Amino acid sequence: MKRKGTRYIPYDYEAAIDKSVEDMNEVFMEYMLKTKYRCVYTCKEIRAGNQLEIEIYPEFTRKEDIPEEGRIRDKETQKNLNNKNAIKYCSRLIIENFTNEDIWMTLTYSEGNEPSSWEDAIKNMTNYIRRINYRRKKLGLPKAKYIYVTEHDPDARVRWHHHVIMDGLLDRDVCEKLWKLGERSQSKRLEEDAYGLVGMAKYITKDKHRQKNEKRWNCSTGLRQFRVRKVRSKRKGGNGRYVPVSKYIDTFVRDKAAREAEIQAWHPEYSLLESQVYYNGVNGMFYITARLRDWRKRDAKGRRIHPDDS
Repeated sequence: MKRKGTRYIPYDYEAAIDKSVEDMNEVFMEYMLKTKYRCVYTCKEIRAGNQLEIEIYPEFTRKEDIPEEGRIRDKETQKNLNNKNAIKYCSRLIIENFTNEDIWMTLTYSEGNEPSSWEDAIKNMTNYIRRINYRRKKLGLPKAKYIYVTEHDPDARVRWHHHVIMDGLLDRDVCEKLWKLGERSQSKRLEEDAYGLVGMAKYITKDKHRQKNEKRWNCSTGLRQFRVRKVRSKRKGGNGRYVPVSKYIDTFVRDKAAREAEIQAWHPEYSLLESQVYYNGVNGMFYITARLRDWRKRDAKGRRIHPDDS
């Protein structure tokens, strides 16, 4: 539980990571564990769709204790952190709201139809969504559920195009035909792999060389929000007594099998896909990540369906 009155300072903990612990020799690992900086570790759990992400990292109450690489020093470092968070947010929103029943489109422009500015590109998409919703209304369908990302980089000669994730209630061919500004647009059904839609979500939300005042992505209203939970203690073995997250660090760093068994015990309804340990070689702090997946199906409202109930 968070101590009353304790204020932890936000920082870019990913920027504070040096290397994977797998690259560390055993002697150095033991030295780091014995001399590591004493701090409070937090476990952040992010549930989006069928994915559960776990991020374990140190938190600080004093700015001088924060690793230099992760400090929010100026507007530029704040912007970098905001960009990272925006990419994560959009990716998790995609994973929470879309499945194999939905579609992924890449809308391109033919010669002479390219937008002259970011504002024109967004206007084109606004008009496209309006046509989509008009057609859906005539068919008795609700308004489209969507997320789209606009990409253009004149320096790298990347032509204007839009990646669109949309619910699959309207026929794919109709969706393609309603885009009037290009003839090479493509659509396909979303395809989950072992990691669900994580790979696709990361691909379309990669850095778009966005300029000032250019919104990275846009979405329909009413999308479900993913859930984020931060705790500083976890039950040992999943059902034992609560133990501070800090107490798990030594075992998690030294023993991968024990780390993954404990994380799996915390969340028996999920299957562990991977886990990693990183470190900061200057102050001896560790950063642990894991990803798990719930293989149960979901209903239209995103609720899990147990195999026995389907």
